[in-house]
Amino acid sequence: MMTRYLFPHRYKRLGWVLALLGLWLYVLEQTKLLVLPPLLGWLPSFWNNSQPGPRENHDAYALLIIVGALLAACSRERYEDEYIGQLRLEALLGALYIYCGLLVLAILLVSGINFLLVMMYAMFAPLLLFLVLFQLSLRRAQRTTPAHD
Repeated sequence: MMTRYLFPHRYKRLGWVLALLGLWLYVLEQTKLLVLPPLLGWLPSFWNNSQPGPRENHDAYALLIIVGALLAACSRERYEDEYIGQLRLEALLGALYIYCGLLVLAILLVSGINFLLVMMYAMFAPLLLFLVLFQLSLRRAQRTTPAHD
């Protein structure tokens, strides 16, 4: 598999740190254990129907999660070969199938304002599903094959 669009391996750890930091900060703020001033207050909002005011930190956490998960998911493995490329493609296809299935269930079972909340979380689902499926398939492959020297 051509890997010219993958990030170097050294970005994988940074990606995990950013994604987990964004998730951790979001959970802490949602449970009211942490209250931070607006982190992106300096950034204008061009599409805001409500009163002008400071942006919420959800935007900053979403950016951390997306950038971090993208770096973690799309960084080369230490030993990138055709088998890893095949695992990557299979994980991507599996994530797409699972995401579409969950999306169909959400459309059928959720309505009203709750649907918007579900769609907000659905923004992260394809990337996070791919990340989880790919990591699981890598772990499974490492248990069944000898390690590289």
